[in-house]
Amino acid sequence: MFSLDDFAQLQFLEGRWKGVAPDGKEFFEEYTRPDPAVFQSHRFPDSAFTGHTDGATISLKDGEVISQWGEFTWKASSIGADSAAFEPVNAPSQFIWRRLDDATLEARQRWTADGKEQEFTLQLTKLN
Repeated sequence: MFSLDDFAQLQFLEGRWKGVAPDGKEFFEEYTRPDPAVFQSHRFPDSAFTGHTDGATISLKDGEVISQWGEFTWKASSIGADSAAFEPVNAPSQFIWRRLDDATLEARQRWTADGKEQEFTLQLTKLN
């Protein structure tokens, strides 16, 4: 069970970020907190941050923190001041966010393919 204070620790996500996708293309994300119990993310094709291509919502409801992106859903298993881990509910992988410093965020995904554990880590750099 998570409280609003626990949920607020996700504030390390807030801001505009630049990353490089597995295919080598740059992407841009913005995380905002429009409501005390909601974080919203949007992905953009370029640094102008216009015309977002997709996004996700992270919300606190009845003590659970749920991340939803399209048809995929994850549930938080831990939240701290510098990290958050999410387990799949209806998704192909788990993911962990970790703040490395005030300007760097790490996102790590783990999944199983053909019976083998797979992992991919990317770093995002804060733009503002």
